[in-house]
Amino acid sequence: MAQLLLAGLLLLLLPAGTRGAQCPVPHIAHGQLSSAGNFTSGSTARLECEPGFVPSGTGTVRCTFNGRWYPWVPSCVPGQCPHPPPVEFADPQPRREFLVGSTLSYSCRPGFSSIPGVSPTITCLQNFSWSSVPRLCQKVQCPSPAIPHGRAASPGGAPHSFGQQLQFQCEPGYVLRGSGRAQCSADGTWSPAVPYCLGVCDPPPKIAHGQHSASGVKQFPYGSEVKYSCAEGLSLIGSESLFCTSGDGENLTWSGAAPECRAVRCPQPVLQRGTVSPQTFTFPYGLLLHFSCQPGFGLQGAAQSQCQADGTWHPPLPTCQPVLCPQPRVPYGRVKSPLGGRRWYQTNDTVTFQCLPGYQLPDNGMMPLEESWTATCLPDGSWTPLPKCVKEGDADVCQEVHYIKSVFECGVPVEEVKNLLEIQKLFLEIKKLEMELEN
Repeated sequence: MAQLLLAGLLLLLLPAGTRGAQCPVPHIAHGQLSSAGNFTSGSTARLECEPGFVPSGTGTVRCTFNGRWYPWVPSCVPGQCPHPPPVEFADPQPRREFLVGSTLSYSCRPGFSSIPGVSPTITCLQNFSWSSVPRLCQKVQCPSPAIPHGRAASPGGAPHSFGQQLQFQCEPGYVLRGSGRAQCSADGTWSPAVPYCLGVCDPPPKIAHGQHSASGVKQFPYGSEVKYSCAEGLSLIGSESLFCTSGDGENLTWSGAAPECRAVRCPQPVLQRGTVSPQTFTFPYGLLLHFSCQPGFGLQGAAQSQCQADGTWHPPLPTCQPVLCPQPRVPYGRVKSPLGGRRWYQTNDTVTFQCLPGYQLPDNGMMPLEESWTATCLPDGSWTPLPKCVKEGDADVCQEVHYIKSVFECGVPVEEVKNLLEIQKLFLEIKKLEMELEN
């Protein structure tokens, strides 16, 4: 106001020719100056901005005597909205300025989700206010858990919103597998995972004069095993173990009937010319025996047998039969003894062999040629060494070979052995010549 009075005094003091100066009409983006009269010296004007814009400084200017605006021509700048309004369960994106025309988005807090079809964005309007803010967020909800053969209890009931807790229980005959309590998480799932109800078998049957291994156990889920045992002196008849299983895919039951404890004994086994082990005076159910025969006898039947629940041995008890040797055969020879016509021979039977005409038994290099050879049937079903019949012309050669072998074994000097070998070589050449002449 003081500046305007000072300007008026200056106009009065100016010459009359200078009082009519005019100021130019300025170009102001998004605004204009307005005045009651012309823009002459001494007049004032007020800046009017378009909607959404405000003067950058003072809104009033004065035209000076020299045709200039004082203090200066202001500009129109975009206006701003106040701080965005609060939205329930949501937070705006962090910003410092909220210019006209700008938008701002909200995001829901943990445990809350956007309401379908509602835009989370608001706009700063030209009147420097925000567009209407609807309800954007709602509590996250978890699905109602379905537990076959069980139920879920909650103090708040359905729907199950974020943070709500549930407690789980199973029907009689079922046991809970997993946590008995769960909470609705921020992502709409239950944490920990929803448990399930697993069927259980009734307590296993008891047996007279025996017991099972599950004494004190209260629950028997699928796959549970119990083992039975009998009092001392009694045998367990039936399956030793029972399992909790399902016959129809839903209901659980034990895998079979409970075993029995009975005094089962099998008769004493008798094995002629054989041995039974272990050696014991009683033969209860389940006992496994092993059998073997004396030398000269072979086992006919199974080598093991077990006492069965009906008091019998299975497989049946074996017998010990004499071991037999097959009829011996010698190329170019025959059995000389009276036993030659038999196909099988018992242990210790002896037979005598002789060679066919034109063949003879070779000697061992130390004894003269023999006309017969004996062999004996051994307890394992084989014969003592059988003879070999060689052609009569080959017998001399065999004798020479045995003689040379004996010379080496006696430690004869090497020079004498060489001379002997030369003599033997000459002998073999004479034999070869004789055979060629015969042919």
